[in-house]
Amino acid sequence: MGKSSPETKYQQNGGKPKFVPQLLSAIAVSFGATVVGGWMSFTSVAIPKMMTRAGNISDTTNKYEEDPIHIDLHTGSWIASLFFIGNIIGCLIGGFLNQKLGAKRVFLLSAPIAAITWAMVALSHAIWVILLSRIISGILFGLFQANGKVYNAEIAHPDMRGSLGTIIGNMFALGSVFTYLTGYFVHSWRTIAWLQMIPVGLLGISVIFIPDSPYWLIERGREQDARRSLIILRGSSYDIEEEFGEIVNKKRIKDARGRSVLQTLCSRVFIIPFIRIGSLMMITQWAGINVITSYMVNIFMEAGSSIDPSLAPILVCTVQQILAMLSTGILRVSPRKPLFLFCATAIALSQASLGTYSYLTQGTSDAMTNTTVIVDRPQEQEYGWVPVMCVISVNAFRTIGFMAVIQLLLAESFPTEIRSYASGICGACTAINMFGATKLYPYFVDGLGFHGTFWMYGGVMLIEVVYGALSIPENKGQSLVKTEDKMISNVKDKEDTKDDQEGLTNLLGRSS
Repeated sequence: MGKSSPETKYQQNGGKPKFVPQLLSAIAVSFGATVVGGWMSFTSVAIPKMMTRAGNISDTTNKYEEDPIHIDLHTGSWIASLFFIGNIIGCLIGGFLNQKLGAKRVFLLSAPIAAITWAMVALSHAIWVILLSRIISGILFGLFQANGKVYNAEIAHPDMRGSLGTIIGNMFALGSVFTYLTGYFVHSWRTIAWLQMIPVGLLGISVIFIPDSPYWLIERGREQDARRSLIILRGSSYDIEEEFGEIVNKKRIKDARGRSVLQTLCSRVFIIPFIRIGSLMMITQWAGINVITSYMVNIFMEAGSSIDPSLAPILVCTVQQILAMLSTGILRVSPRKPLFLFCATAIALSQASLGTYSYLTQGTSDAMTNTTVIVDRPQEQEYGWVPVMCVISVNAFRTIGFMAVIQLLLAESFPTEIRSYASGICGACTAINMFGATKLYPYFVDGLGFHGTFWMYGGVMLIEVVYGALSIPENKGQSLVKTEDKMISNVKDKEDTKDDQEGLTNLLGRSS
């Protein structure tokens, strides 16, 4: 018997589900990604300013005063990388807080703390204050990471989950564009930090109005609240009974099995998806994607770009923002696995091309000491646009389908009762690798050269292409319950099958 078309399903359910309530709820939570985009891009614009003691005109003397904080790139690498140490902590506690408080309350409580971290940076007169603020902001990033993509996946109708899953990438790109724009037009990195209060305020206000996840409410035993939440998200004219019953029945079967969260985390239903999907996230960090975000201005200085290194990131992130909006439509129609493999291959070629350009024009700049050696190379000025195009290509393909597919797979692959825990654990393991890749970037440049570093990044991404081809499932258009069942059916052993059968038998026995 063939599958029914979406139009047939909608007719059976009383019409199409409303898209706008799901979209607005996803955008509200994804303002957290805008805040994260600011945190991650801030080091790119602030580190060069800190290296040159960029200051302000004094309000009292009306004279230019140098900033008391002055660093080199190795100190700057601590500012960039300690963010990911905090991220490890946040990811590990994010799943627990999600289960206890729900994503909505986690974001509500996190917004004022995020504002405090930016105030610490803006008012700091010692480097340790900035480092402490980066650790705290990293913890909040971990909370957002463990809750944001899970919430967006759980509120989305199966036919819209691909589109809504790209919103986090859109909002992250928006935060990066905002940070680079302010970095170009604002001289002081302290003022840039104050301006970051804007996305924090938008996050804190918007999440007040979103409904709780129906999956979380059912896990908490609040079935009537879950029903109301689904009605808000799908619209009153849409018949939610099939979707609601699917979620409730899955929860009852799991309760009948009697397996605890810890037992589930130690079972194959967590371990196999972790190996298949979590490993993709960890490998990604050694391909230099987040390194580019953290050191973009310095990278353009080192690569010998003919475009102003402070202006080039604005161009890169503007293109990224446009493509992020297009990716919503692309993921709605494109199979995910081929899209991921195509984007990963394009990223590898772009990284290798940047390294090759640097190799052919090396010896012209030194971002480690913020100095430049003038060499008469006419071809360098003629092709000085190449580094910008390479970085645009990396960010473009990252946005179109690379990270969006990974984030969707992460939200889809784990059972409901451990989804936020699993997301946090994957995030923590990823953060360890992000810390290592970000902190070691100056040492890679010292040891391998700029060109060798980006050749290495391209090679790592090719490894990810092979691994992704072997490990990524295709879940497009399937409900979270069905994607979970499919992942489990691929990995469960006889004991798991027996547990499922016993759970179903117990459930049927209770209902009779």
